[in-house]
Amino acid sequence: MSERKISKREPSVEHKRLRACAYVRVSTRHEAQQYSLENQRQYYEKLIQSNPKYIFAGTYADSGISGAKKDRPGFQAMLDAARNGSIDLIYTKSVSRFGRNVVLLLETVRELKSLGIGVVFEEQRIDTLSAEGEMLLSVLGSIAEEERKAVSSNIKWSVKHQYQQGNAMINADRLLGYDKAADGNLVINEKQAEVVRLIYARYLKGVSAYRIARALNENGVPSYCDRPWGDYRVLSILSNEKYKGDCLMQKTFVNEQGTEVKNAGQLVQYYMEDHHPAIVTREDWEKAQEIRNGRKCKTYSYSGRLHCAYCGAALVRRQNKWGVRWECATYLWKGKAACKGVKIPEHLLPNLPDGHWTVQENEHGTEKNYTYLFKEENSGK
Repeated sequence: MSERKISKREPSVEHKRLRACAYVRVSTRHEAQQYSLENQRQYYEKLIQSNPKYIFAGTYADSGISGAKKDRPGFQAMLDAARNGSIDLIYTKSVSRFGRNVVLLLETVRELKSLGIGVVFEEQRIDTLSAEGEMLLSVLGSIAEEERKAVSSNIKWSVKHQYQQGNAMINADRLLGYDKAADGNLVINEKQAEVVRLIYARYLKGVSAYRIARALNENGVPSYCDRPWGDYRVLSILSNEKYKGDCLMQKTFVNEQGTEVKNAGQLVQYYMEDHHPAIVTREDWEKAQEIRNGRKCKTYSYSGRLHCAYCGAALVRRQNKWGVRWECATYLWKGKAACKGVKIPEHLLPNLPDGHWTVQENEHGTEKNYTYLFKEENSGK
């Protein structure tokens, strides 16, 4: 087992002045909290620069991120600076600002302590380099975590109450075709709505989501986030009930780890009809769902029927933000060393008759095409 030696760093040589920084954090991007963040910045900059024992080493900040999370950009940048020997002391407002996860809090403080770096929690008057510092920190860390859980529970109750009252919380910035009015209600953005209507019209005429996305890209039509169109984004618009004027609430929720996850039945969902102005008719929306479900049945019917020409394993349906592909199971689970694998985009699959088929991938320069052999024929039967 390899050992890693850790040595304490000496303070900077300049009159033994400590290089002191500050860590500040607010949990939301609300305007009032942003004001609080700036106040914290100014306070610590003045506090450190006015102390002749310190050299100001900057302020590290995080905004709109839970203290229960480890992957906070400002927090990680501060730790990197500490590990690189650029910091001797860290000032922060309170235990809860530094971290609300007890295990993470203690691990971080102990690592910093092993490097000779102290953390001063002003509200609790704790210096982690003092003898009683860690004991107090452990107790207060537990309290901070319980506070986080209580706050989270209160927020969840408030959200649930809002949903029960029919008050949906919709981010119009990520909803093509709508803006949010001053009163909080959704209003149609006609320029964007034309793109939505075009997508539905083309799809109802039998054009695939892949071809619709390609045409939108070729014509330079912007998406809501200025990223290229993909079939997954087109399908997302086609399946979104908001375009017929309805609203399904609590599609996602924040779990105990502070991560937003899809609601797959863990929590109650609430549905409101005629919640806001519709961009497409209810009839067209329903027709689009019928087409989607019909195509799903067709493509899913290939499960277990398509096989890799190199190893014989079944092709597995895989979906990500770049689209849907059928890929060799051996390649997926054991890697390229076991099989170079067949990978075919779903939109290229022909309408194959019932039975088992071996798929062979043919390359001609940068172009690819595919050969399909009926499995009995391929095996010599």
